[in-house]
Amino acid sequence: MAKTSKKVIEALTAIPGVGEATAKKLASAGMNSKSDVVKAGLKGLKAAGITAGTASKIAKAVASSKVKATTKKVKAVTKKTTNSPVTKSKVSMEESGVRGDQIGTKIAAPKSVADMLKRVKRSN
Repeated sequence: MAKTSKKVIEALTAIPGVGEATAKKLASAGMNSKSDVVKAGLKGLKAAGITAGTASKIAKAVASSKVKATTKKVKAVTKKTTNSPVTKSKVSMEESGVRGDQIGTKIAAPKSVADMLKRVKRSN
């Protein structure tokens, strides 16, 4: 059995529920990182000589940390997309029918057809 490096032991003991002895078992089974433990799953942990109870705790801890990492990535992507200006359409100001003096002002919708006709006559 080859001696495992301190970096591997430190990486594995960073997982909740993994002590030094468990980390050595995992390293001897070829699991050198958290991603290796995720790939191995519950069956791989049991095959490495870890008891069923400890294996399930480790698997849950690794799964929850994976969920947290995914959530952080989603939040980062959401933050990037929400900071960029959102354009709903590509209609220019000339095509939209809005006069220059109306930009930024609140315009009430016409209440009836007669009201709309009055507004049209006023704008001409």
